Amino acid sequence: MSKLPRFYVYNDRKEHIAHGEEAGKACFQDSIEYGHNIFETTGNWSLGNTNRYTYHTAIFIGSLKNEASKEQQHWVKLAESGQIMGTLAQTELSHGTNVRGVETTASFDVETDEFIINSPSTSAAKFWPGSLFTATHAIVMARLLLNNRDHGIHPFLVQMRSLDNNLPLKGVEVGELGVKMGYNGLDNGYATFDHVRIHRMNLLMKHATVTRDGLYAANQHRDQLVYGRMLGGRIHLLLQCAFQFAQATTITARYSVVRRQGYGPYNKNGPEKTILHYGSQQYRLMSIIAKSYAVLFTWQVTVPVYKDMLERLVKNDHSALPHVHALSCGLKAWAAQNSFEGAEEARKMCGGHGYSVMSGLLAIIGNLGATCTLEGENWVMWQQTASYLVKGLSTNKLPAGMEYLGSYYSDRSDRLTAPCSAHSDDFLSSDTVRRVFEHRAACLIFEICAILSTSSLPKPEAWDKYMMSLIQAACAHIELYVLNAFISIVSNVSDRTIRTPLQDLLILFALTTIITPPAYSPTFFLDNYLSAVQRREILEQIDYLLKRLVPNIIGLTDAWNFSDANLASAIGCYDGNAHERLIRWARQLPINSKNTHVKLLDEIDTKSTGGPAQAKL
Repeated sequence: MSKLPRFYVYNDRKEHIAHGEEAGKACFQDSIEYGHNIFETTGNWSLGNTNRYTYHTAIFIGSLKNEASKEQQHWVKLAESGQIMGTLAQTELSHGTNVRGVETTASFDVETDEFIINSPSTSAAKFWPGSLFTATHAIVMARLLLNNRDHGIHPFLVQMRSLDNNLPLKGVEVGELGVKMGYNGLDNGYATFDHVRIHRMNLLMKHATVTRDGLYAANQHRDQLVYGRMLGGRIHLLLQCAFQFAQATTITARYSVVRRQGYGPYNKNGPEKTILHYGSQQYRLMSIIAKSYAVLFTWQVTVPVYKDMLERLVKNDHSALPHVHALSCGLKAWAAQNSFEGAEEARKMCGGHGYSVMSGLLAIIGNLGATCTLEGENWVMWQQTASYLVKGLSTNKLPAGMEYLGSYYSDRSDRLTAPCSAHSDDFLSSDTVRRVFEHRAACLIFEICAILSTSSLPKPEAWDKYMMSLIQAACAHIELYVLNAFISIVSNVSDRTIRTPLQDLLILFALTTIITPPAYSPTFFLDNYLSAVQRREILEQIDYLLKRLVPNIIGLTDAWNFSDANLASAIGCYDGNAHERLIRWARQLPINSKNTHVKLLDEIDTKSTGGPAQAKL
């Protein structure tokens, strides 16, 4: 890539949205023409939250398929062909995670056979939904009111704009929210409704119906069916996090092998060393590369679990829903936080050039920042997982995902107090690191459940007082699940030439997590299960793994198969010409065009002094 990507010079909000439209439309039309969905992952020139086609394909069309009755499926065809463009409008100015608090109302007028969509207060404004500003239609989540009775939140298809002139329809106010930290090719909007009338059949009626006479009927399992499908958004977020995280590690790996800086502490006369030569760079970079693989493999293992739950729901078997709910919450929080913090770590490893927007890293960090909030704020999600663990431990039979705690029941005191017997290269075993992760999770879960059961405080107060302990227990449980997912994927790789580096990467992920867990994650050295001697032995095994893995660092990141256009990075292109490309792109910036900088300085001088500045000696 010799040419500076256009989106690095945009200064106007309209330019950002127009670029997102150009990229998204090209991907969307290609997917229609050739019948594929390969652009639904993430990054530049894709549909992953970067433009309005993301919400149209994954959320709007997906919601129509899941919520519309057979008689209403004609809307799906209109959406799939692009004749209407839509989104989901759920989040409000004052209500995000708490969906039950949504204020927008849909009152049925039996005389006209219409629902009246209304925003009863300022706080009821729909706020933040992606592509709400440009959508022609929106699935609006609103309270269904019949004869002064509130039947809860239901989906309504509302036309937002005219298909002839794109103007908002009567009673609809819609606007855009401006520049964000990331995803600026996507419009995020707000909307209010002033008694907007829609036909009764615009209530999506797969799980609940309203007759012409105003009689309401619903599947007794409607809430479970609707919520179960919503969990797919959190699980798909793992895939988006994995690829964006891997974009950051790929850029940093490529830059690390070409950037030379310093001579090392004991060699002042030789050539400068590449920054990958330094042990700290190797540790930091390889640990986040391992973590990016962990996110991807966790997604691969979890998708079948989610699909199995959906199949059960169709058969009115809701037994898997609590587990998948807790799993999706915890995994979303873990993947989002680790990917966001990992990408920021990758930026810092690139020094000053990583701070430039032309590195491509700032956009990735901004995009990953959004994942910490969308689909549920991380710390709220951790509490959902913790709640499942507390309830599960109080039952006669351990629920799904908690079976590993069973071995601690009969001999709990011995299992929880006995120290780890592993030493040296024992820590290179998957079984050994699994036991270490299991021990930490079990200790924390049993501890917090014991504290809560003996607390004299009312349950809400006790929960709030010990919230950090609850979150740490949830995190330990989820990190054990992630480790098991990594082990599962690697053990099924038949090609030894591929399995060997992946096994090394797996153990590196486990050992670096033990030595340097994330800030919100509990330590592994909380009860003397691991000693100071074993900590030193683990560090030695990490050194051993780095010596094996660092020579493969480019292969491990190139395996993601990112194109230069996808990374859009001056320092992360495949050819390694980081410095040449940086200066070339800088020269192409509009401010550096002929006479532009002179005009700018003249304008600055005129505004500050009233005339051209005079040099003073």
